Amino acid sequence: MNSLEKAEEIAEKIRQEPYHLLKNDCIIKSARLKRECQALGIPAGVVVCIGRGRAKLFGRWLTIPVLHARAEVEGKRVETSRPIGTSGLWSIIPIHIKPIVAIWF
Repeated sequence: MNSLEKAEEIAEKIRQEPYHLLKNDCIIKSARLKRECQALGIPAGVVVCIGRGRAKLFGRWLTIPVLHARAEVEGKRVETSRPIGTSGLWSIIPIHIKPIVAIWF
């Protein structure tokens, strides 16, 4: 199993945990993935961005600014906030967020 596959395995466990804005949000989950990967010798980082997301508000689809974080392993985007393809608050799907400004750490 290569390092990206191992990171995805760890990320899947983290994705299954309930999302909570103040206790277990995308920033916290991504930082956990980074720590767990680094403990196994897998280089990983966290990207925090302000991006555009499609949201359903009051029955209408709008593009709104969103603060989002994700992990990066071997240059690949690894989402941790929710199971892949599932939506969160206002029907926003994290994988579809388009970054405008991003900070890597």
